Amino acid sequence: MKISRILKGAGIRSSYGTMGAAGVVLVDDTKKILVDVGHFGNRDALLREMGKSQISPDQIDVVVLTHINWDHCLNVDLFQNAQIILGENELDRGTLSGIPDGLSPAFKEYLSTLKVKTVKDGYSITPNVSVIDTPGHTPGHIALSAVNNGFLTILTGDAVPNLRAYRRGVPDLAFHSEALARQSVSKIKGMKPGMIIPGHDAPFTDDGYTEIDNVDIILREEQEVNTVISVGKVTSDRPVVFHA
Repeated sequence: MKISRILKGAGIRSSYGTMGAAGVVLVDDTKKILVDVGHFGNRDALLREMGKSQISPDQIDVVVLTHINWDHCLNVDLFQNAQIILGENELDRGTLSGIPDGLSPAFKEYLSTLKVKTVKDGYSITPNVSVIDTPGHTPGHIALSAVNNGFLTILTGDAVPNLRAYRRGVPDLAFHSEALARQSVSKIKGMKPGMIIPGHDAPFTDDGYTEIDNVDIILREEQEVNTVISVGKVTSDRPVVFHA
């Protein structure tokens, strides 16, 4: 088994709103499984990074949509050959925006033209990869467990969007139920994963991040110049202690 982050996830918000940078992960086991697909704003990046990994959309066997919030699902039309897996309640009650909106029914109608399968907790995609019910952020949110030689990786989607949500025990947003969202985080913690790949952050363990991601914020100005702000996590300087 090989697990690769095709697109890195980040929790990018501004005074103008969210930028929706959800992670996209490839699990290459006995089937090629893509977990989430991003949105139109990173469509070119998705295709470019898949090309770098020498895989095309028509080679994907299974697409797992952890939920149907817009930043995780809109590029699903690229994967016409794949089986699309969703949580049962997500197809019935999930929405693109997290709250009732007028566009979700049309999106679900489009999904019905694809090879959609709704699943419950414990459904096995391969002998090593299975579904975990993790409602709360949305009604039918699911995560994925992947076991490689006894080592458990959980791909959490927005049930655990980032490390701080894992540590506090609840995600940043619970569109459906805060109580269920807390239960889902506790459920994931109780599985004792060796690694977590969250929906909007770098991979981590109980001890902290295992990778450091940097994000470039590019602001277009009126001249032929862009202002680029690089945002990343760096280790802080150690305290300087003076002894008399």
